[in-house]
Amino acid sequence: MKRGDLLTVQIESLAFGGEGIARVQTEQGSFVVFVEDTVPGDTVEIELGSQKRNHAFGYVKKIVQPSPKRIVARCKHFGSVREGGCGGCSLQFLSYADQLSIKEQQVRDAMVRIGGFSGEVVLPILGCKMPWYYRNKMDFSFSRTLDGVLGLGLHVKRRHHDVIELEECFLFAPYVGAFVTCVRDFFRSLDKQKVLDAEMTLSSLVLREGKNTGEVMVNLIVENGEVNFLSDFTAMVRDFFKREVETSQTLVRKLTSVYFTHIRNKKGQRKSMEETVLWGEPVIHEVLHLDDGSNLSYEIHSQAFFQPNTTQAQLLYSEAVRAAGLSGKETVFDLFCGTGTIGLFCASKAAKVVGIEMNEKAVRNAEANALHNGVKNIGFIVGDVLEKLPQIQAKPDVVILDPPRAGLHEDIIQHVADFGPERVVYVSCNPTTLARDLQLFGKAGYSLKSVKPVDMFPQTYHIENVALLEKN
Repeated sequence: MKRGDLLTVQIESLAFGGEGIARVQTEQGSFVVFVEDTVPGDTVEIELGSQKRNHAFGYVKKIVQPSPKRIVARCKHFGSVREGGCGGCSLQFLSYADQLSIKEQQVRDAMVRIGGFSGEVVLPILGCKMPWYYRNKMDFSFSRTLDGVLGLGLHVKRRHHDVIELEECFLFAPYVGAFVTCVRDFFRSLDKQKVLDAEMTLSSLVLREGKNTGEVMVNLIVENGEVNFLSDFTAMVRDFFKREVETSQTLVRKLTSVYFTHIRNKKGQRKSMEETVLWGEPVIHEVLHLDDGSNLSYEIHSQAFFQPNTTQAQLLYSEAVRAAGLSGKETVFDLFCGTGTIGLFCASKAAKVVGIEMNEKAVRNAEANALHNGVKNIGFIVGDVLEKLPQIQAKPDVVILDPPRAGLHEDIIQHVADFGPERVVYVSCNPTTLARDLQLFGKAGYSLKSVKPVDMFPQTYHIENVALLEKN
């Protein structure tokens, strides 16, 4: 087989990442081909692309026989790579029930194939009651077409310089299509009048919501140049949300903050960023509900990290606390703690919580969240977990890990094992690196008891997991 060959194949399953998996028989044996934009059960004609030693990539030329699982996507912008579809979603052509089933199986496959564990260790996936309009933050990008037309929307799949003419999106909020259109028309008008500084580049429009509070933040980000439209922009945004409140039949969203972020990024000069509150408050608020009926309140600044799915974040953190099995006497280490959300969930059920995080801004945010909620039995350390962990004298009863997608350095696993905690709770967004690291924990004296998948991002291939390890 060579690049450009046409083959007809049947898609057996989906890989973690969203590509369909087909198997082609050759003289050398079975050969795996990964095919984008396909559903298990599809029969498709594909064109072969790049090849590796034991697999290749293919691109759909036509669907010969669609799978019974294939459905019509809800969003008009959903489409294949060759159709120039939106890159925000990848699984809208599957029912949500099928999405959950496939994700759970992907986690199980990773545990068996990479980790060498029994598939029975994977518990039933925890789905999202609201698989639409669940995101509390979205970034929309500005761009220009080859003929100079200004655009604003989400990126086309695998084309990072092009955006779709966004009119609707079912991930953030019902009003988002109308609002993006309003902002796009506003700047197209200024562009047509030639009042925009030629040295200024419109970068992005960021929307944030407090899903449990209804508060909204709008942040316009531009690079270089001078601006002369901020008062008109602010008035336009306020007018839009005033109309939205007056006409909305759904949960009222309250415009709370309008930001302007100006990035200076010129050759030979140090890059800088200046944020200005054009109108309203410097923060919006969000509330997370704990299992015991109490709440944690968070102040969210324009640059602060917060889990993009509020509802599922509550469930994810509750699963982590449940796995930790806290009685109120434990010392808990929260490694890669970010803004301290998991640690704050644990604090009311533990004697002491220690968080470690490299990002200093995230730690300052975590400290502010602890102070804001009156949590006094939690402290934070700024620094690399690999460097800071050996320096800590305290001994944890429970260690909670929430590392980046790449997973853990082997030395971190050994450091944790050397402490000898009774339980280790590993929160991961990547089943493959999770399975690899869980196997290493096994060699360090820990047994895997369970892996609980939690679907944080419906309509996409992403999947979070909460794994529980116990000391042998």
